This record gives sequence, C-alpha cells and structure tokens, in this order.
Amino acid sequence: MLAGRDTAAMANSPPNPAPARRRWALVALLVAGVIVALALVGESVVVTAVTMGRRLVTGGTLHWSDGASAWAEVPLATELRRLWGPGDRFLSPRYTTAADGLGVAELQFLRPPDPRAVKLVLLDVDPARWNLRVWGRADWSRGEVADLAEEGGMSWAVNGPYFAEDGPLGLVVSDGVVRNRQGSTRAAHFLVDRAGARPRIVNERRTSVVGIQQGFQGFPAIMSGRRTFGYLRTGGRGFSISEVERRTAACLDDRGHLLLMATDTWTSGLSLAELATILGGLGCVDAMAFDGGASTALWLDVPGTRRHIDGFDGVPVILGASPLAAE
Repeated sequence: MLAGRDTAAMANSPPNPAPARRRWALVALLVAGVIVALALVGESVVVTAVTMGRRLVTGGTLHWSDGASAWAEVPLATELRRLWGPGDRFLSPRYTTAADGLGVAELQFLRPPDPRAVKLVLLDVDPARWNLRVWGRADWSRGEVADLAEEGGMSWAVNGPYFAEDGPLGLVVSDGVVRNRQGSTRAAHFLVDRAGARPRIVNERRTSVVGIQQGFQGFPAIMSGRRTFGYLRTGGRGFSISEVERRTAACLDDRGHLLLMATDTWTSGLSLAELATILGGLGCVDAMAFDGGASTALWLDVPGTRRHIDGFDGVPVILGASPLAAE
C-alpha cells in the first residue's frame, strides 16, 4: 500500500523544469550564434543562404518558352551550377535566318509569382561571314545605336561598354587604333584579331591587346571555359547579383559562333545570376556582359528582317558588323 501511494504521488507531481530550461538555453545559444555570424561575415552571406533556401523550396525562379513550345521551368540544378558541360544545354532557341551567317531568335521568360514577362532577343553570328567592328564618334558624343550603326555602315549593332560623361570606361580599340586605355578594374575583354576571325572573350584584367583590330572592356566577366565565376552565385564583388535590370551580353559557343543578346523590356529584365544561368543553358563557353540598364539596345536592318530594341540613353560605343565580301 505504501508503494502504491508513493507511485500515485510521483504521477501527480509537477514535471521537472530542467529539460525545458536546457531547450531554451540551446535556442538562446543558436540565436546568439546567428547574431555573431551576421556580425562577422556580413549580411550578404545570410541573404545568399535565404535566397538559395527559397529556390530549393520554390523549385526555380524562371520559366521559359521559345514562343512555339510550352512553358518549361528553368531547372533548379542550373541555378547552383558552376561548370557547364556540352550536354547541359536546356534552352533551344528557334533561329530564323536573317542573312548569310546570321540567325535571329527570341526567348520568352516568366518570373513567378507575378508573373513578370521578359523577352530576350538573340543574334547567332558566324564570324567568318561578318566584319565585326567596334565604333564610336571621334568626340565620343553619344547617339542611338541605330544612328551610330548607320554612320558606321553596319547592318546590325548592340550597345557596347560602360561609359562616363567624358566617354567610355576602359579599353576601346577601333579599326586597329587604341582609342581608350585599358583599365585595371574590369577583367572582361571582347577582342577581335582580324576581320573574319573568331572573336575572343578573355576574362583577365591585364590581357594582352597587342595587334587587336577591334575590342573593348566590359563588366562583369561571366564564364570562362564553361565555368561560371563564383561571385555570380554568391555576390560579394560590390554589385548586386539579384537586382533585375535590362541586360546586354555576349558569348562564344563551341561552334565558334558569337551569340549576342539583349532584353526587350521596359521595366523588367534579368538578374546577373539569371543571366549566367541562361548563358550556360544556351551552351556558352566564354561569356561577358556589356553595359545594360538604360543603355541596352539592339538594331538589325537586313533585307527582309528589321528588329529594333530602343535604348533609353545614347551611348558612345557600339559593337556591330557588315557582311564580309564573298571570296
């Protein structure tokens, strides 16, 4: 009987508060650890972790279509990828032939949950058929891309490098003449050795420009040898990788073709992380961005095909081309 009464008393006794106190102590330590980590490594790491977590939960940030096929989700794995292999392409633009060695295509993107629509115009250029040229007025006065292209005798053109009030920033080589000095803060270089040669995208700060016929520096460097630079996934280079903006970019694929692209948008666009993912999905090997935002513009005028993306600001330098004479 005494044992029974003792058992009943124990069953009715209040719970031991020690385990609860330990749990709260652990929670307090965890919160303190997060605060210390935030103070030590900065907000960008936490923001990146939250962004990656959201992507893992939502399953992706973009859907795409070539205008004929159904909408398809951009695979989540590509959002985290660093190295792209030849079989990793997931974008399939439907190019139409505008001229010999020149294809034109359009990709459409939707960004949920709004969804925001983004158009991307692509030019697929065979350098063996086109005389690529970097061109600007003698005084670096700014103009519409279409006007500069017509003054330079070009059939198509896009806006070129970043610029300030007094002219372009960094290297500019036009028709074999160095018109602006090479800068030390921009690694991405678009270089053409001679007419008809495959252009080069070299993502090195102090690359040699001896003997270059056409070229300029851009920003940022995006891919080299199919490897996406890590800062385009994690940030930390003094610019936002998640800010959505109008974009102009270029890449070289494994055929030796030049792909030029510009967003055909007014207020929307792509983040740099999304741009890097799209370039990898197109099969790019080396890639870089040109000036974007208000400068983004594209002009194409060949027999039977006209395409014009208006820029919101005049630019001092363009990259364009005229057909090479058939041999």
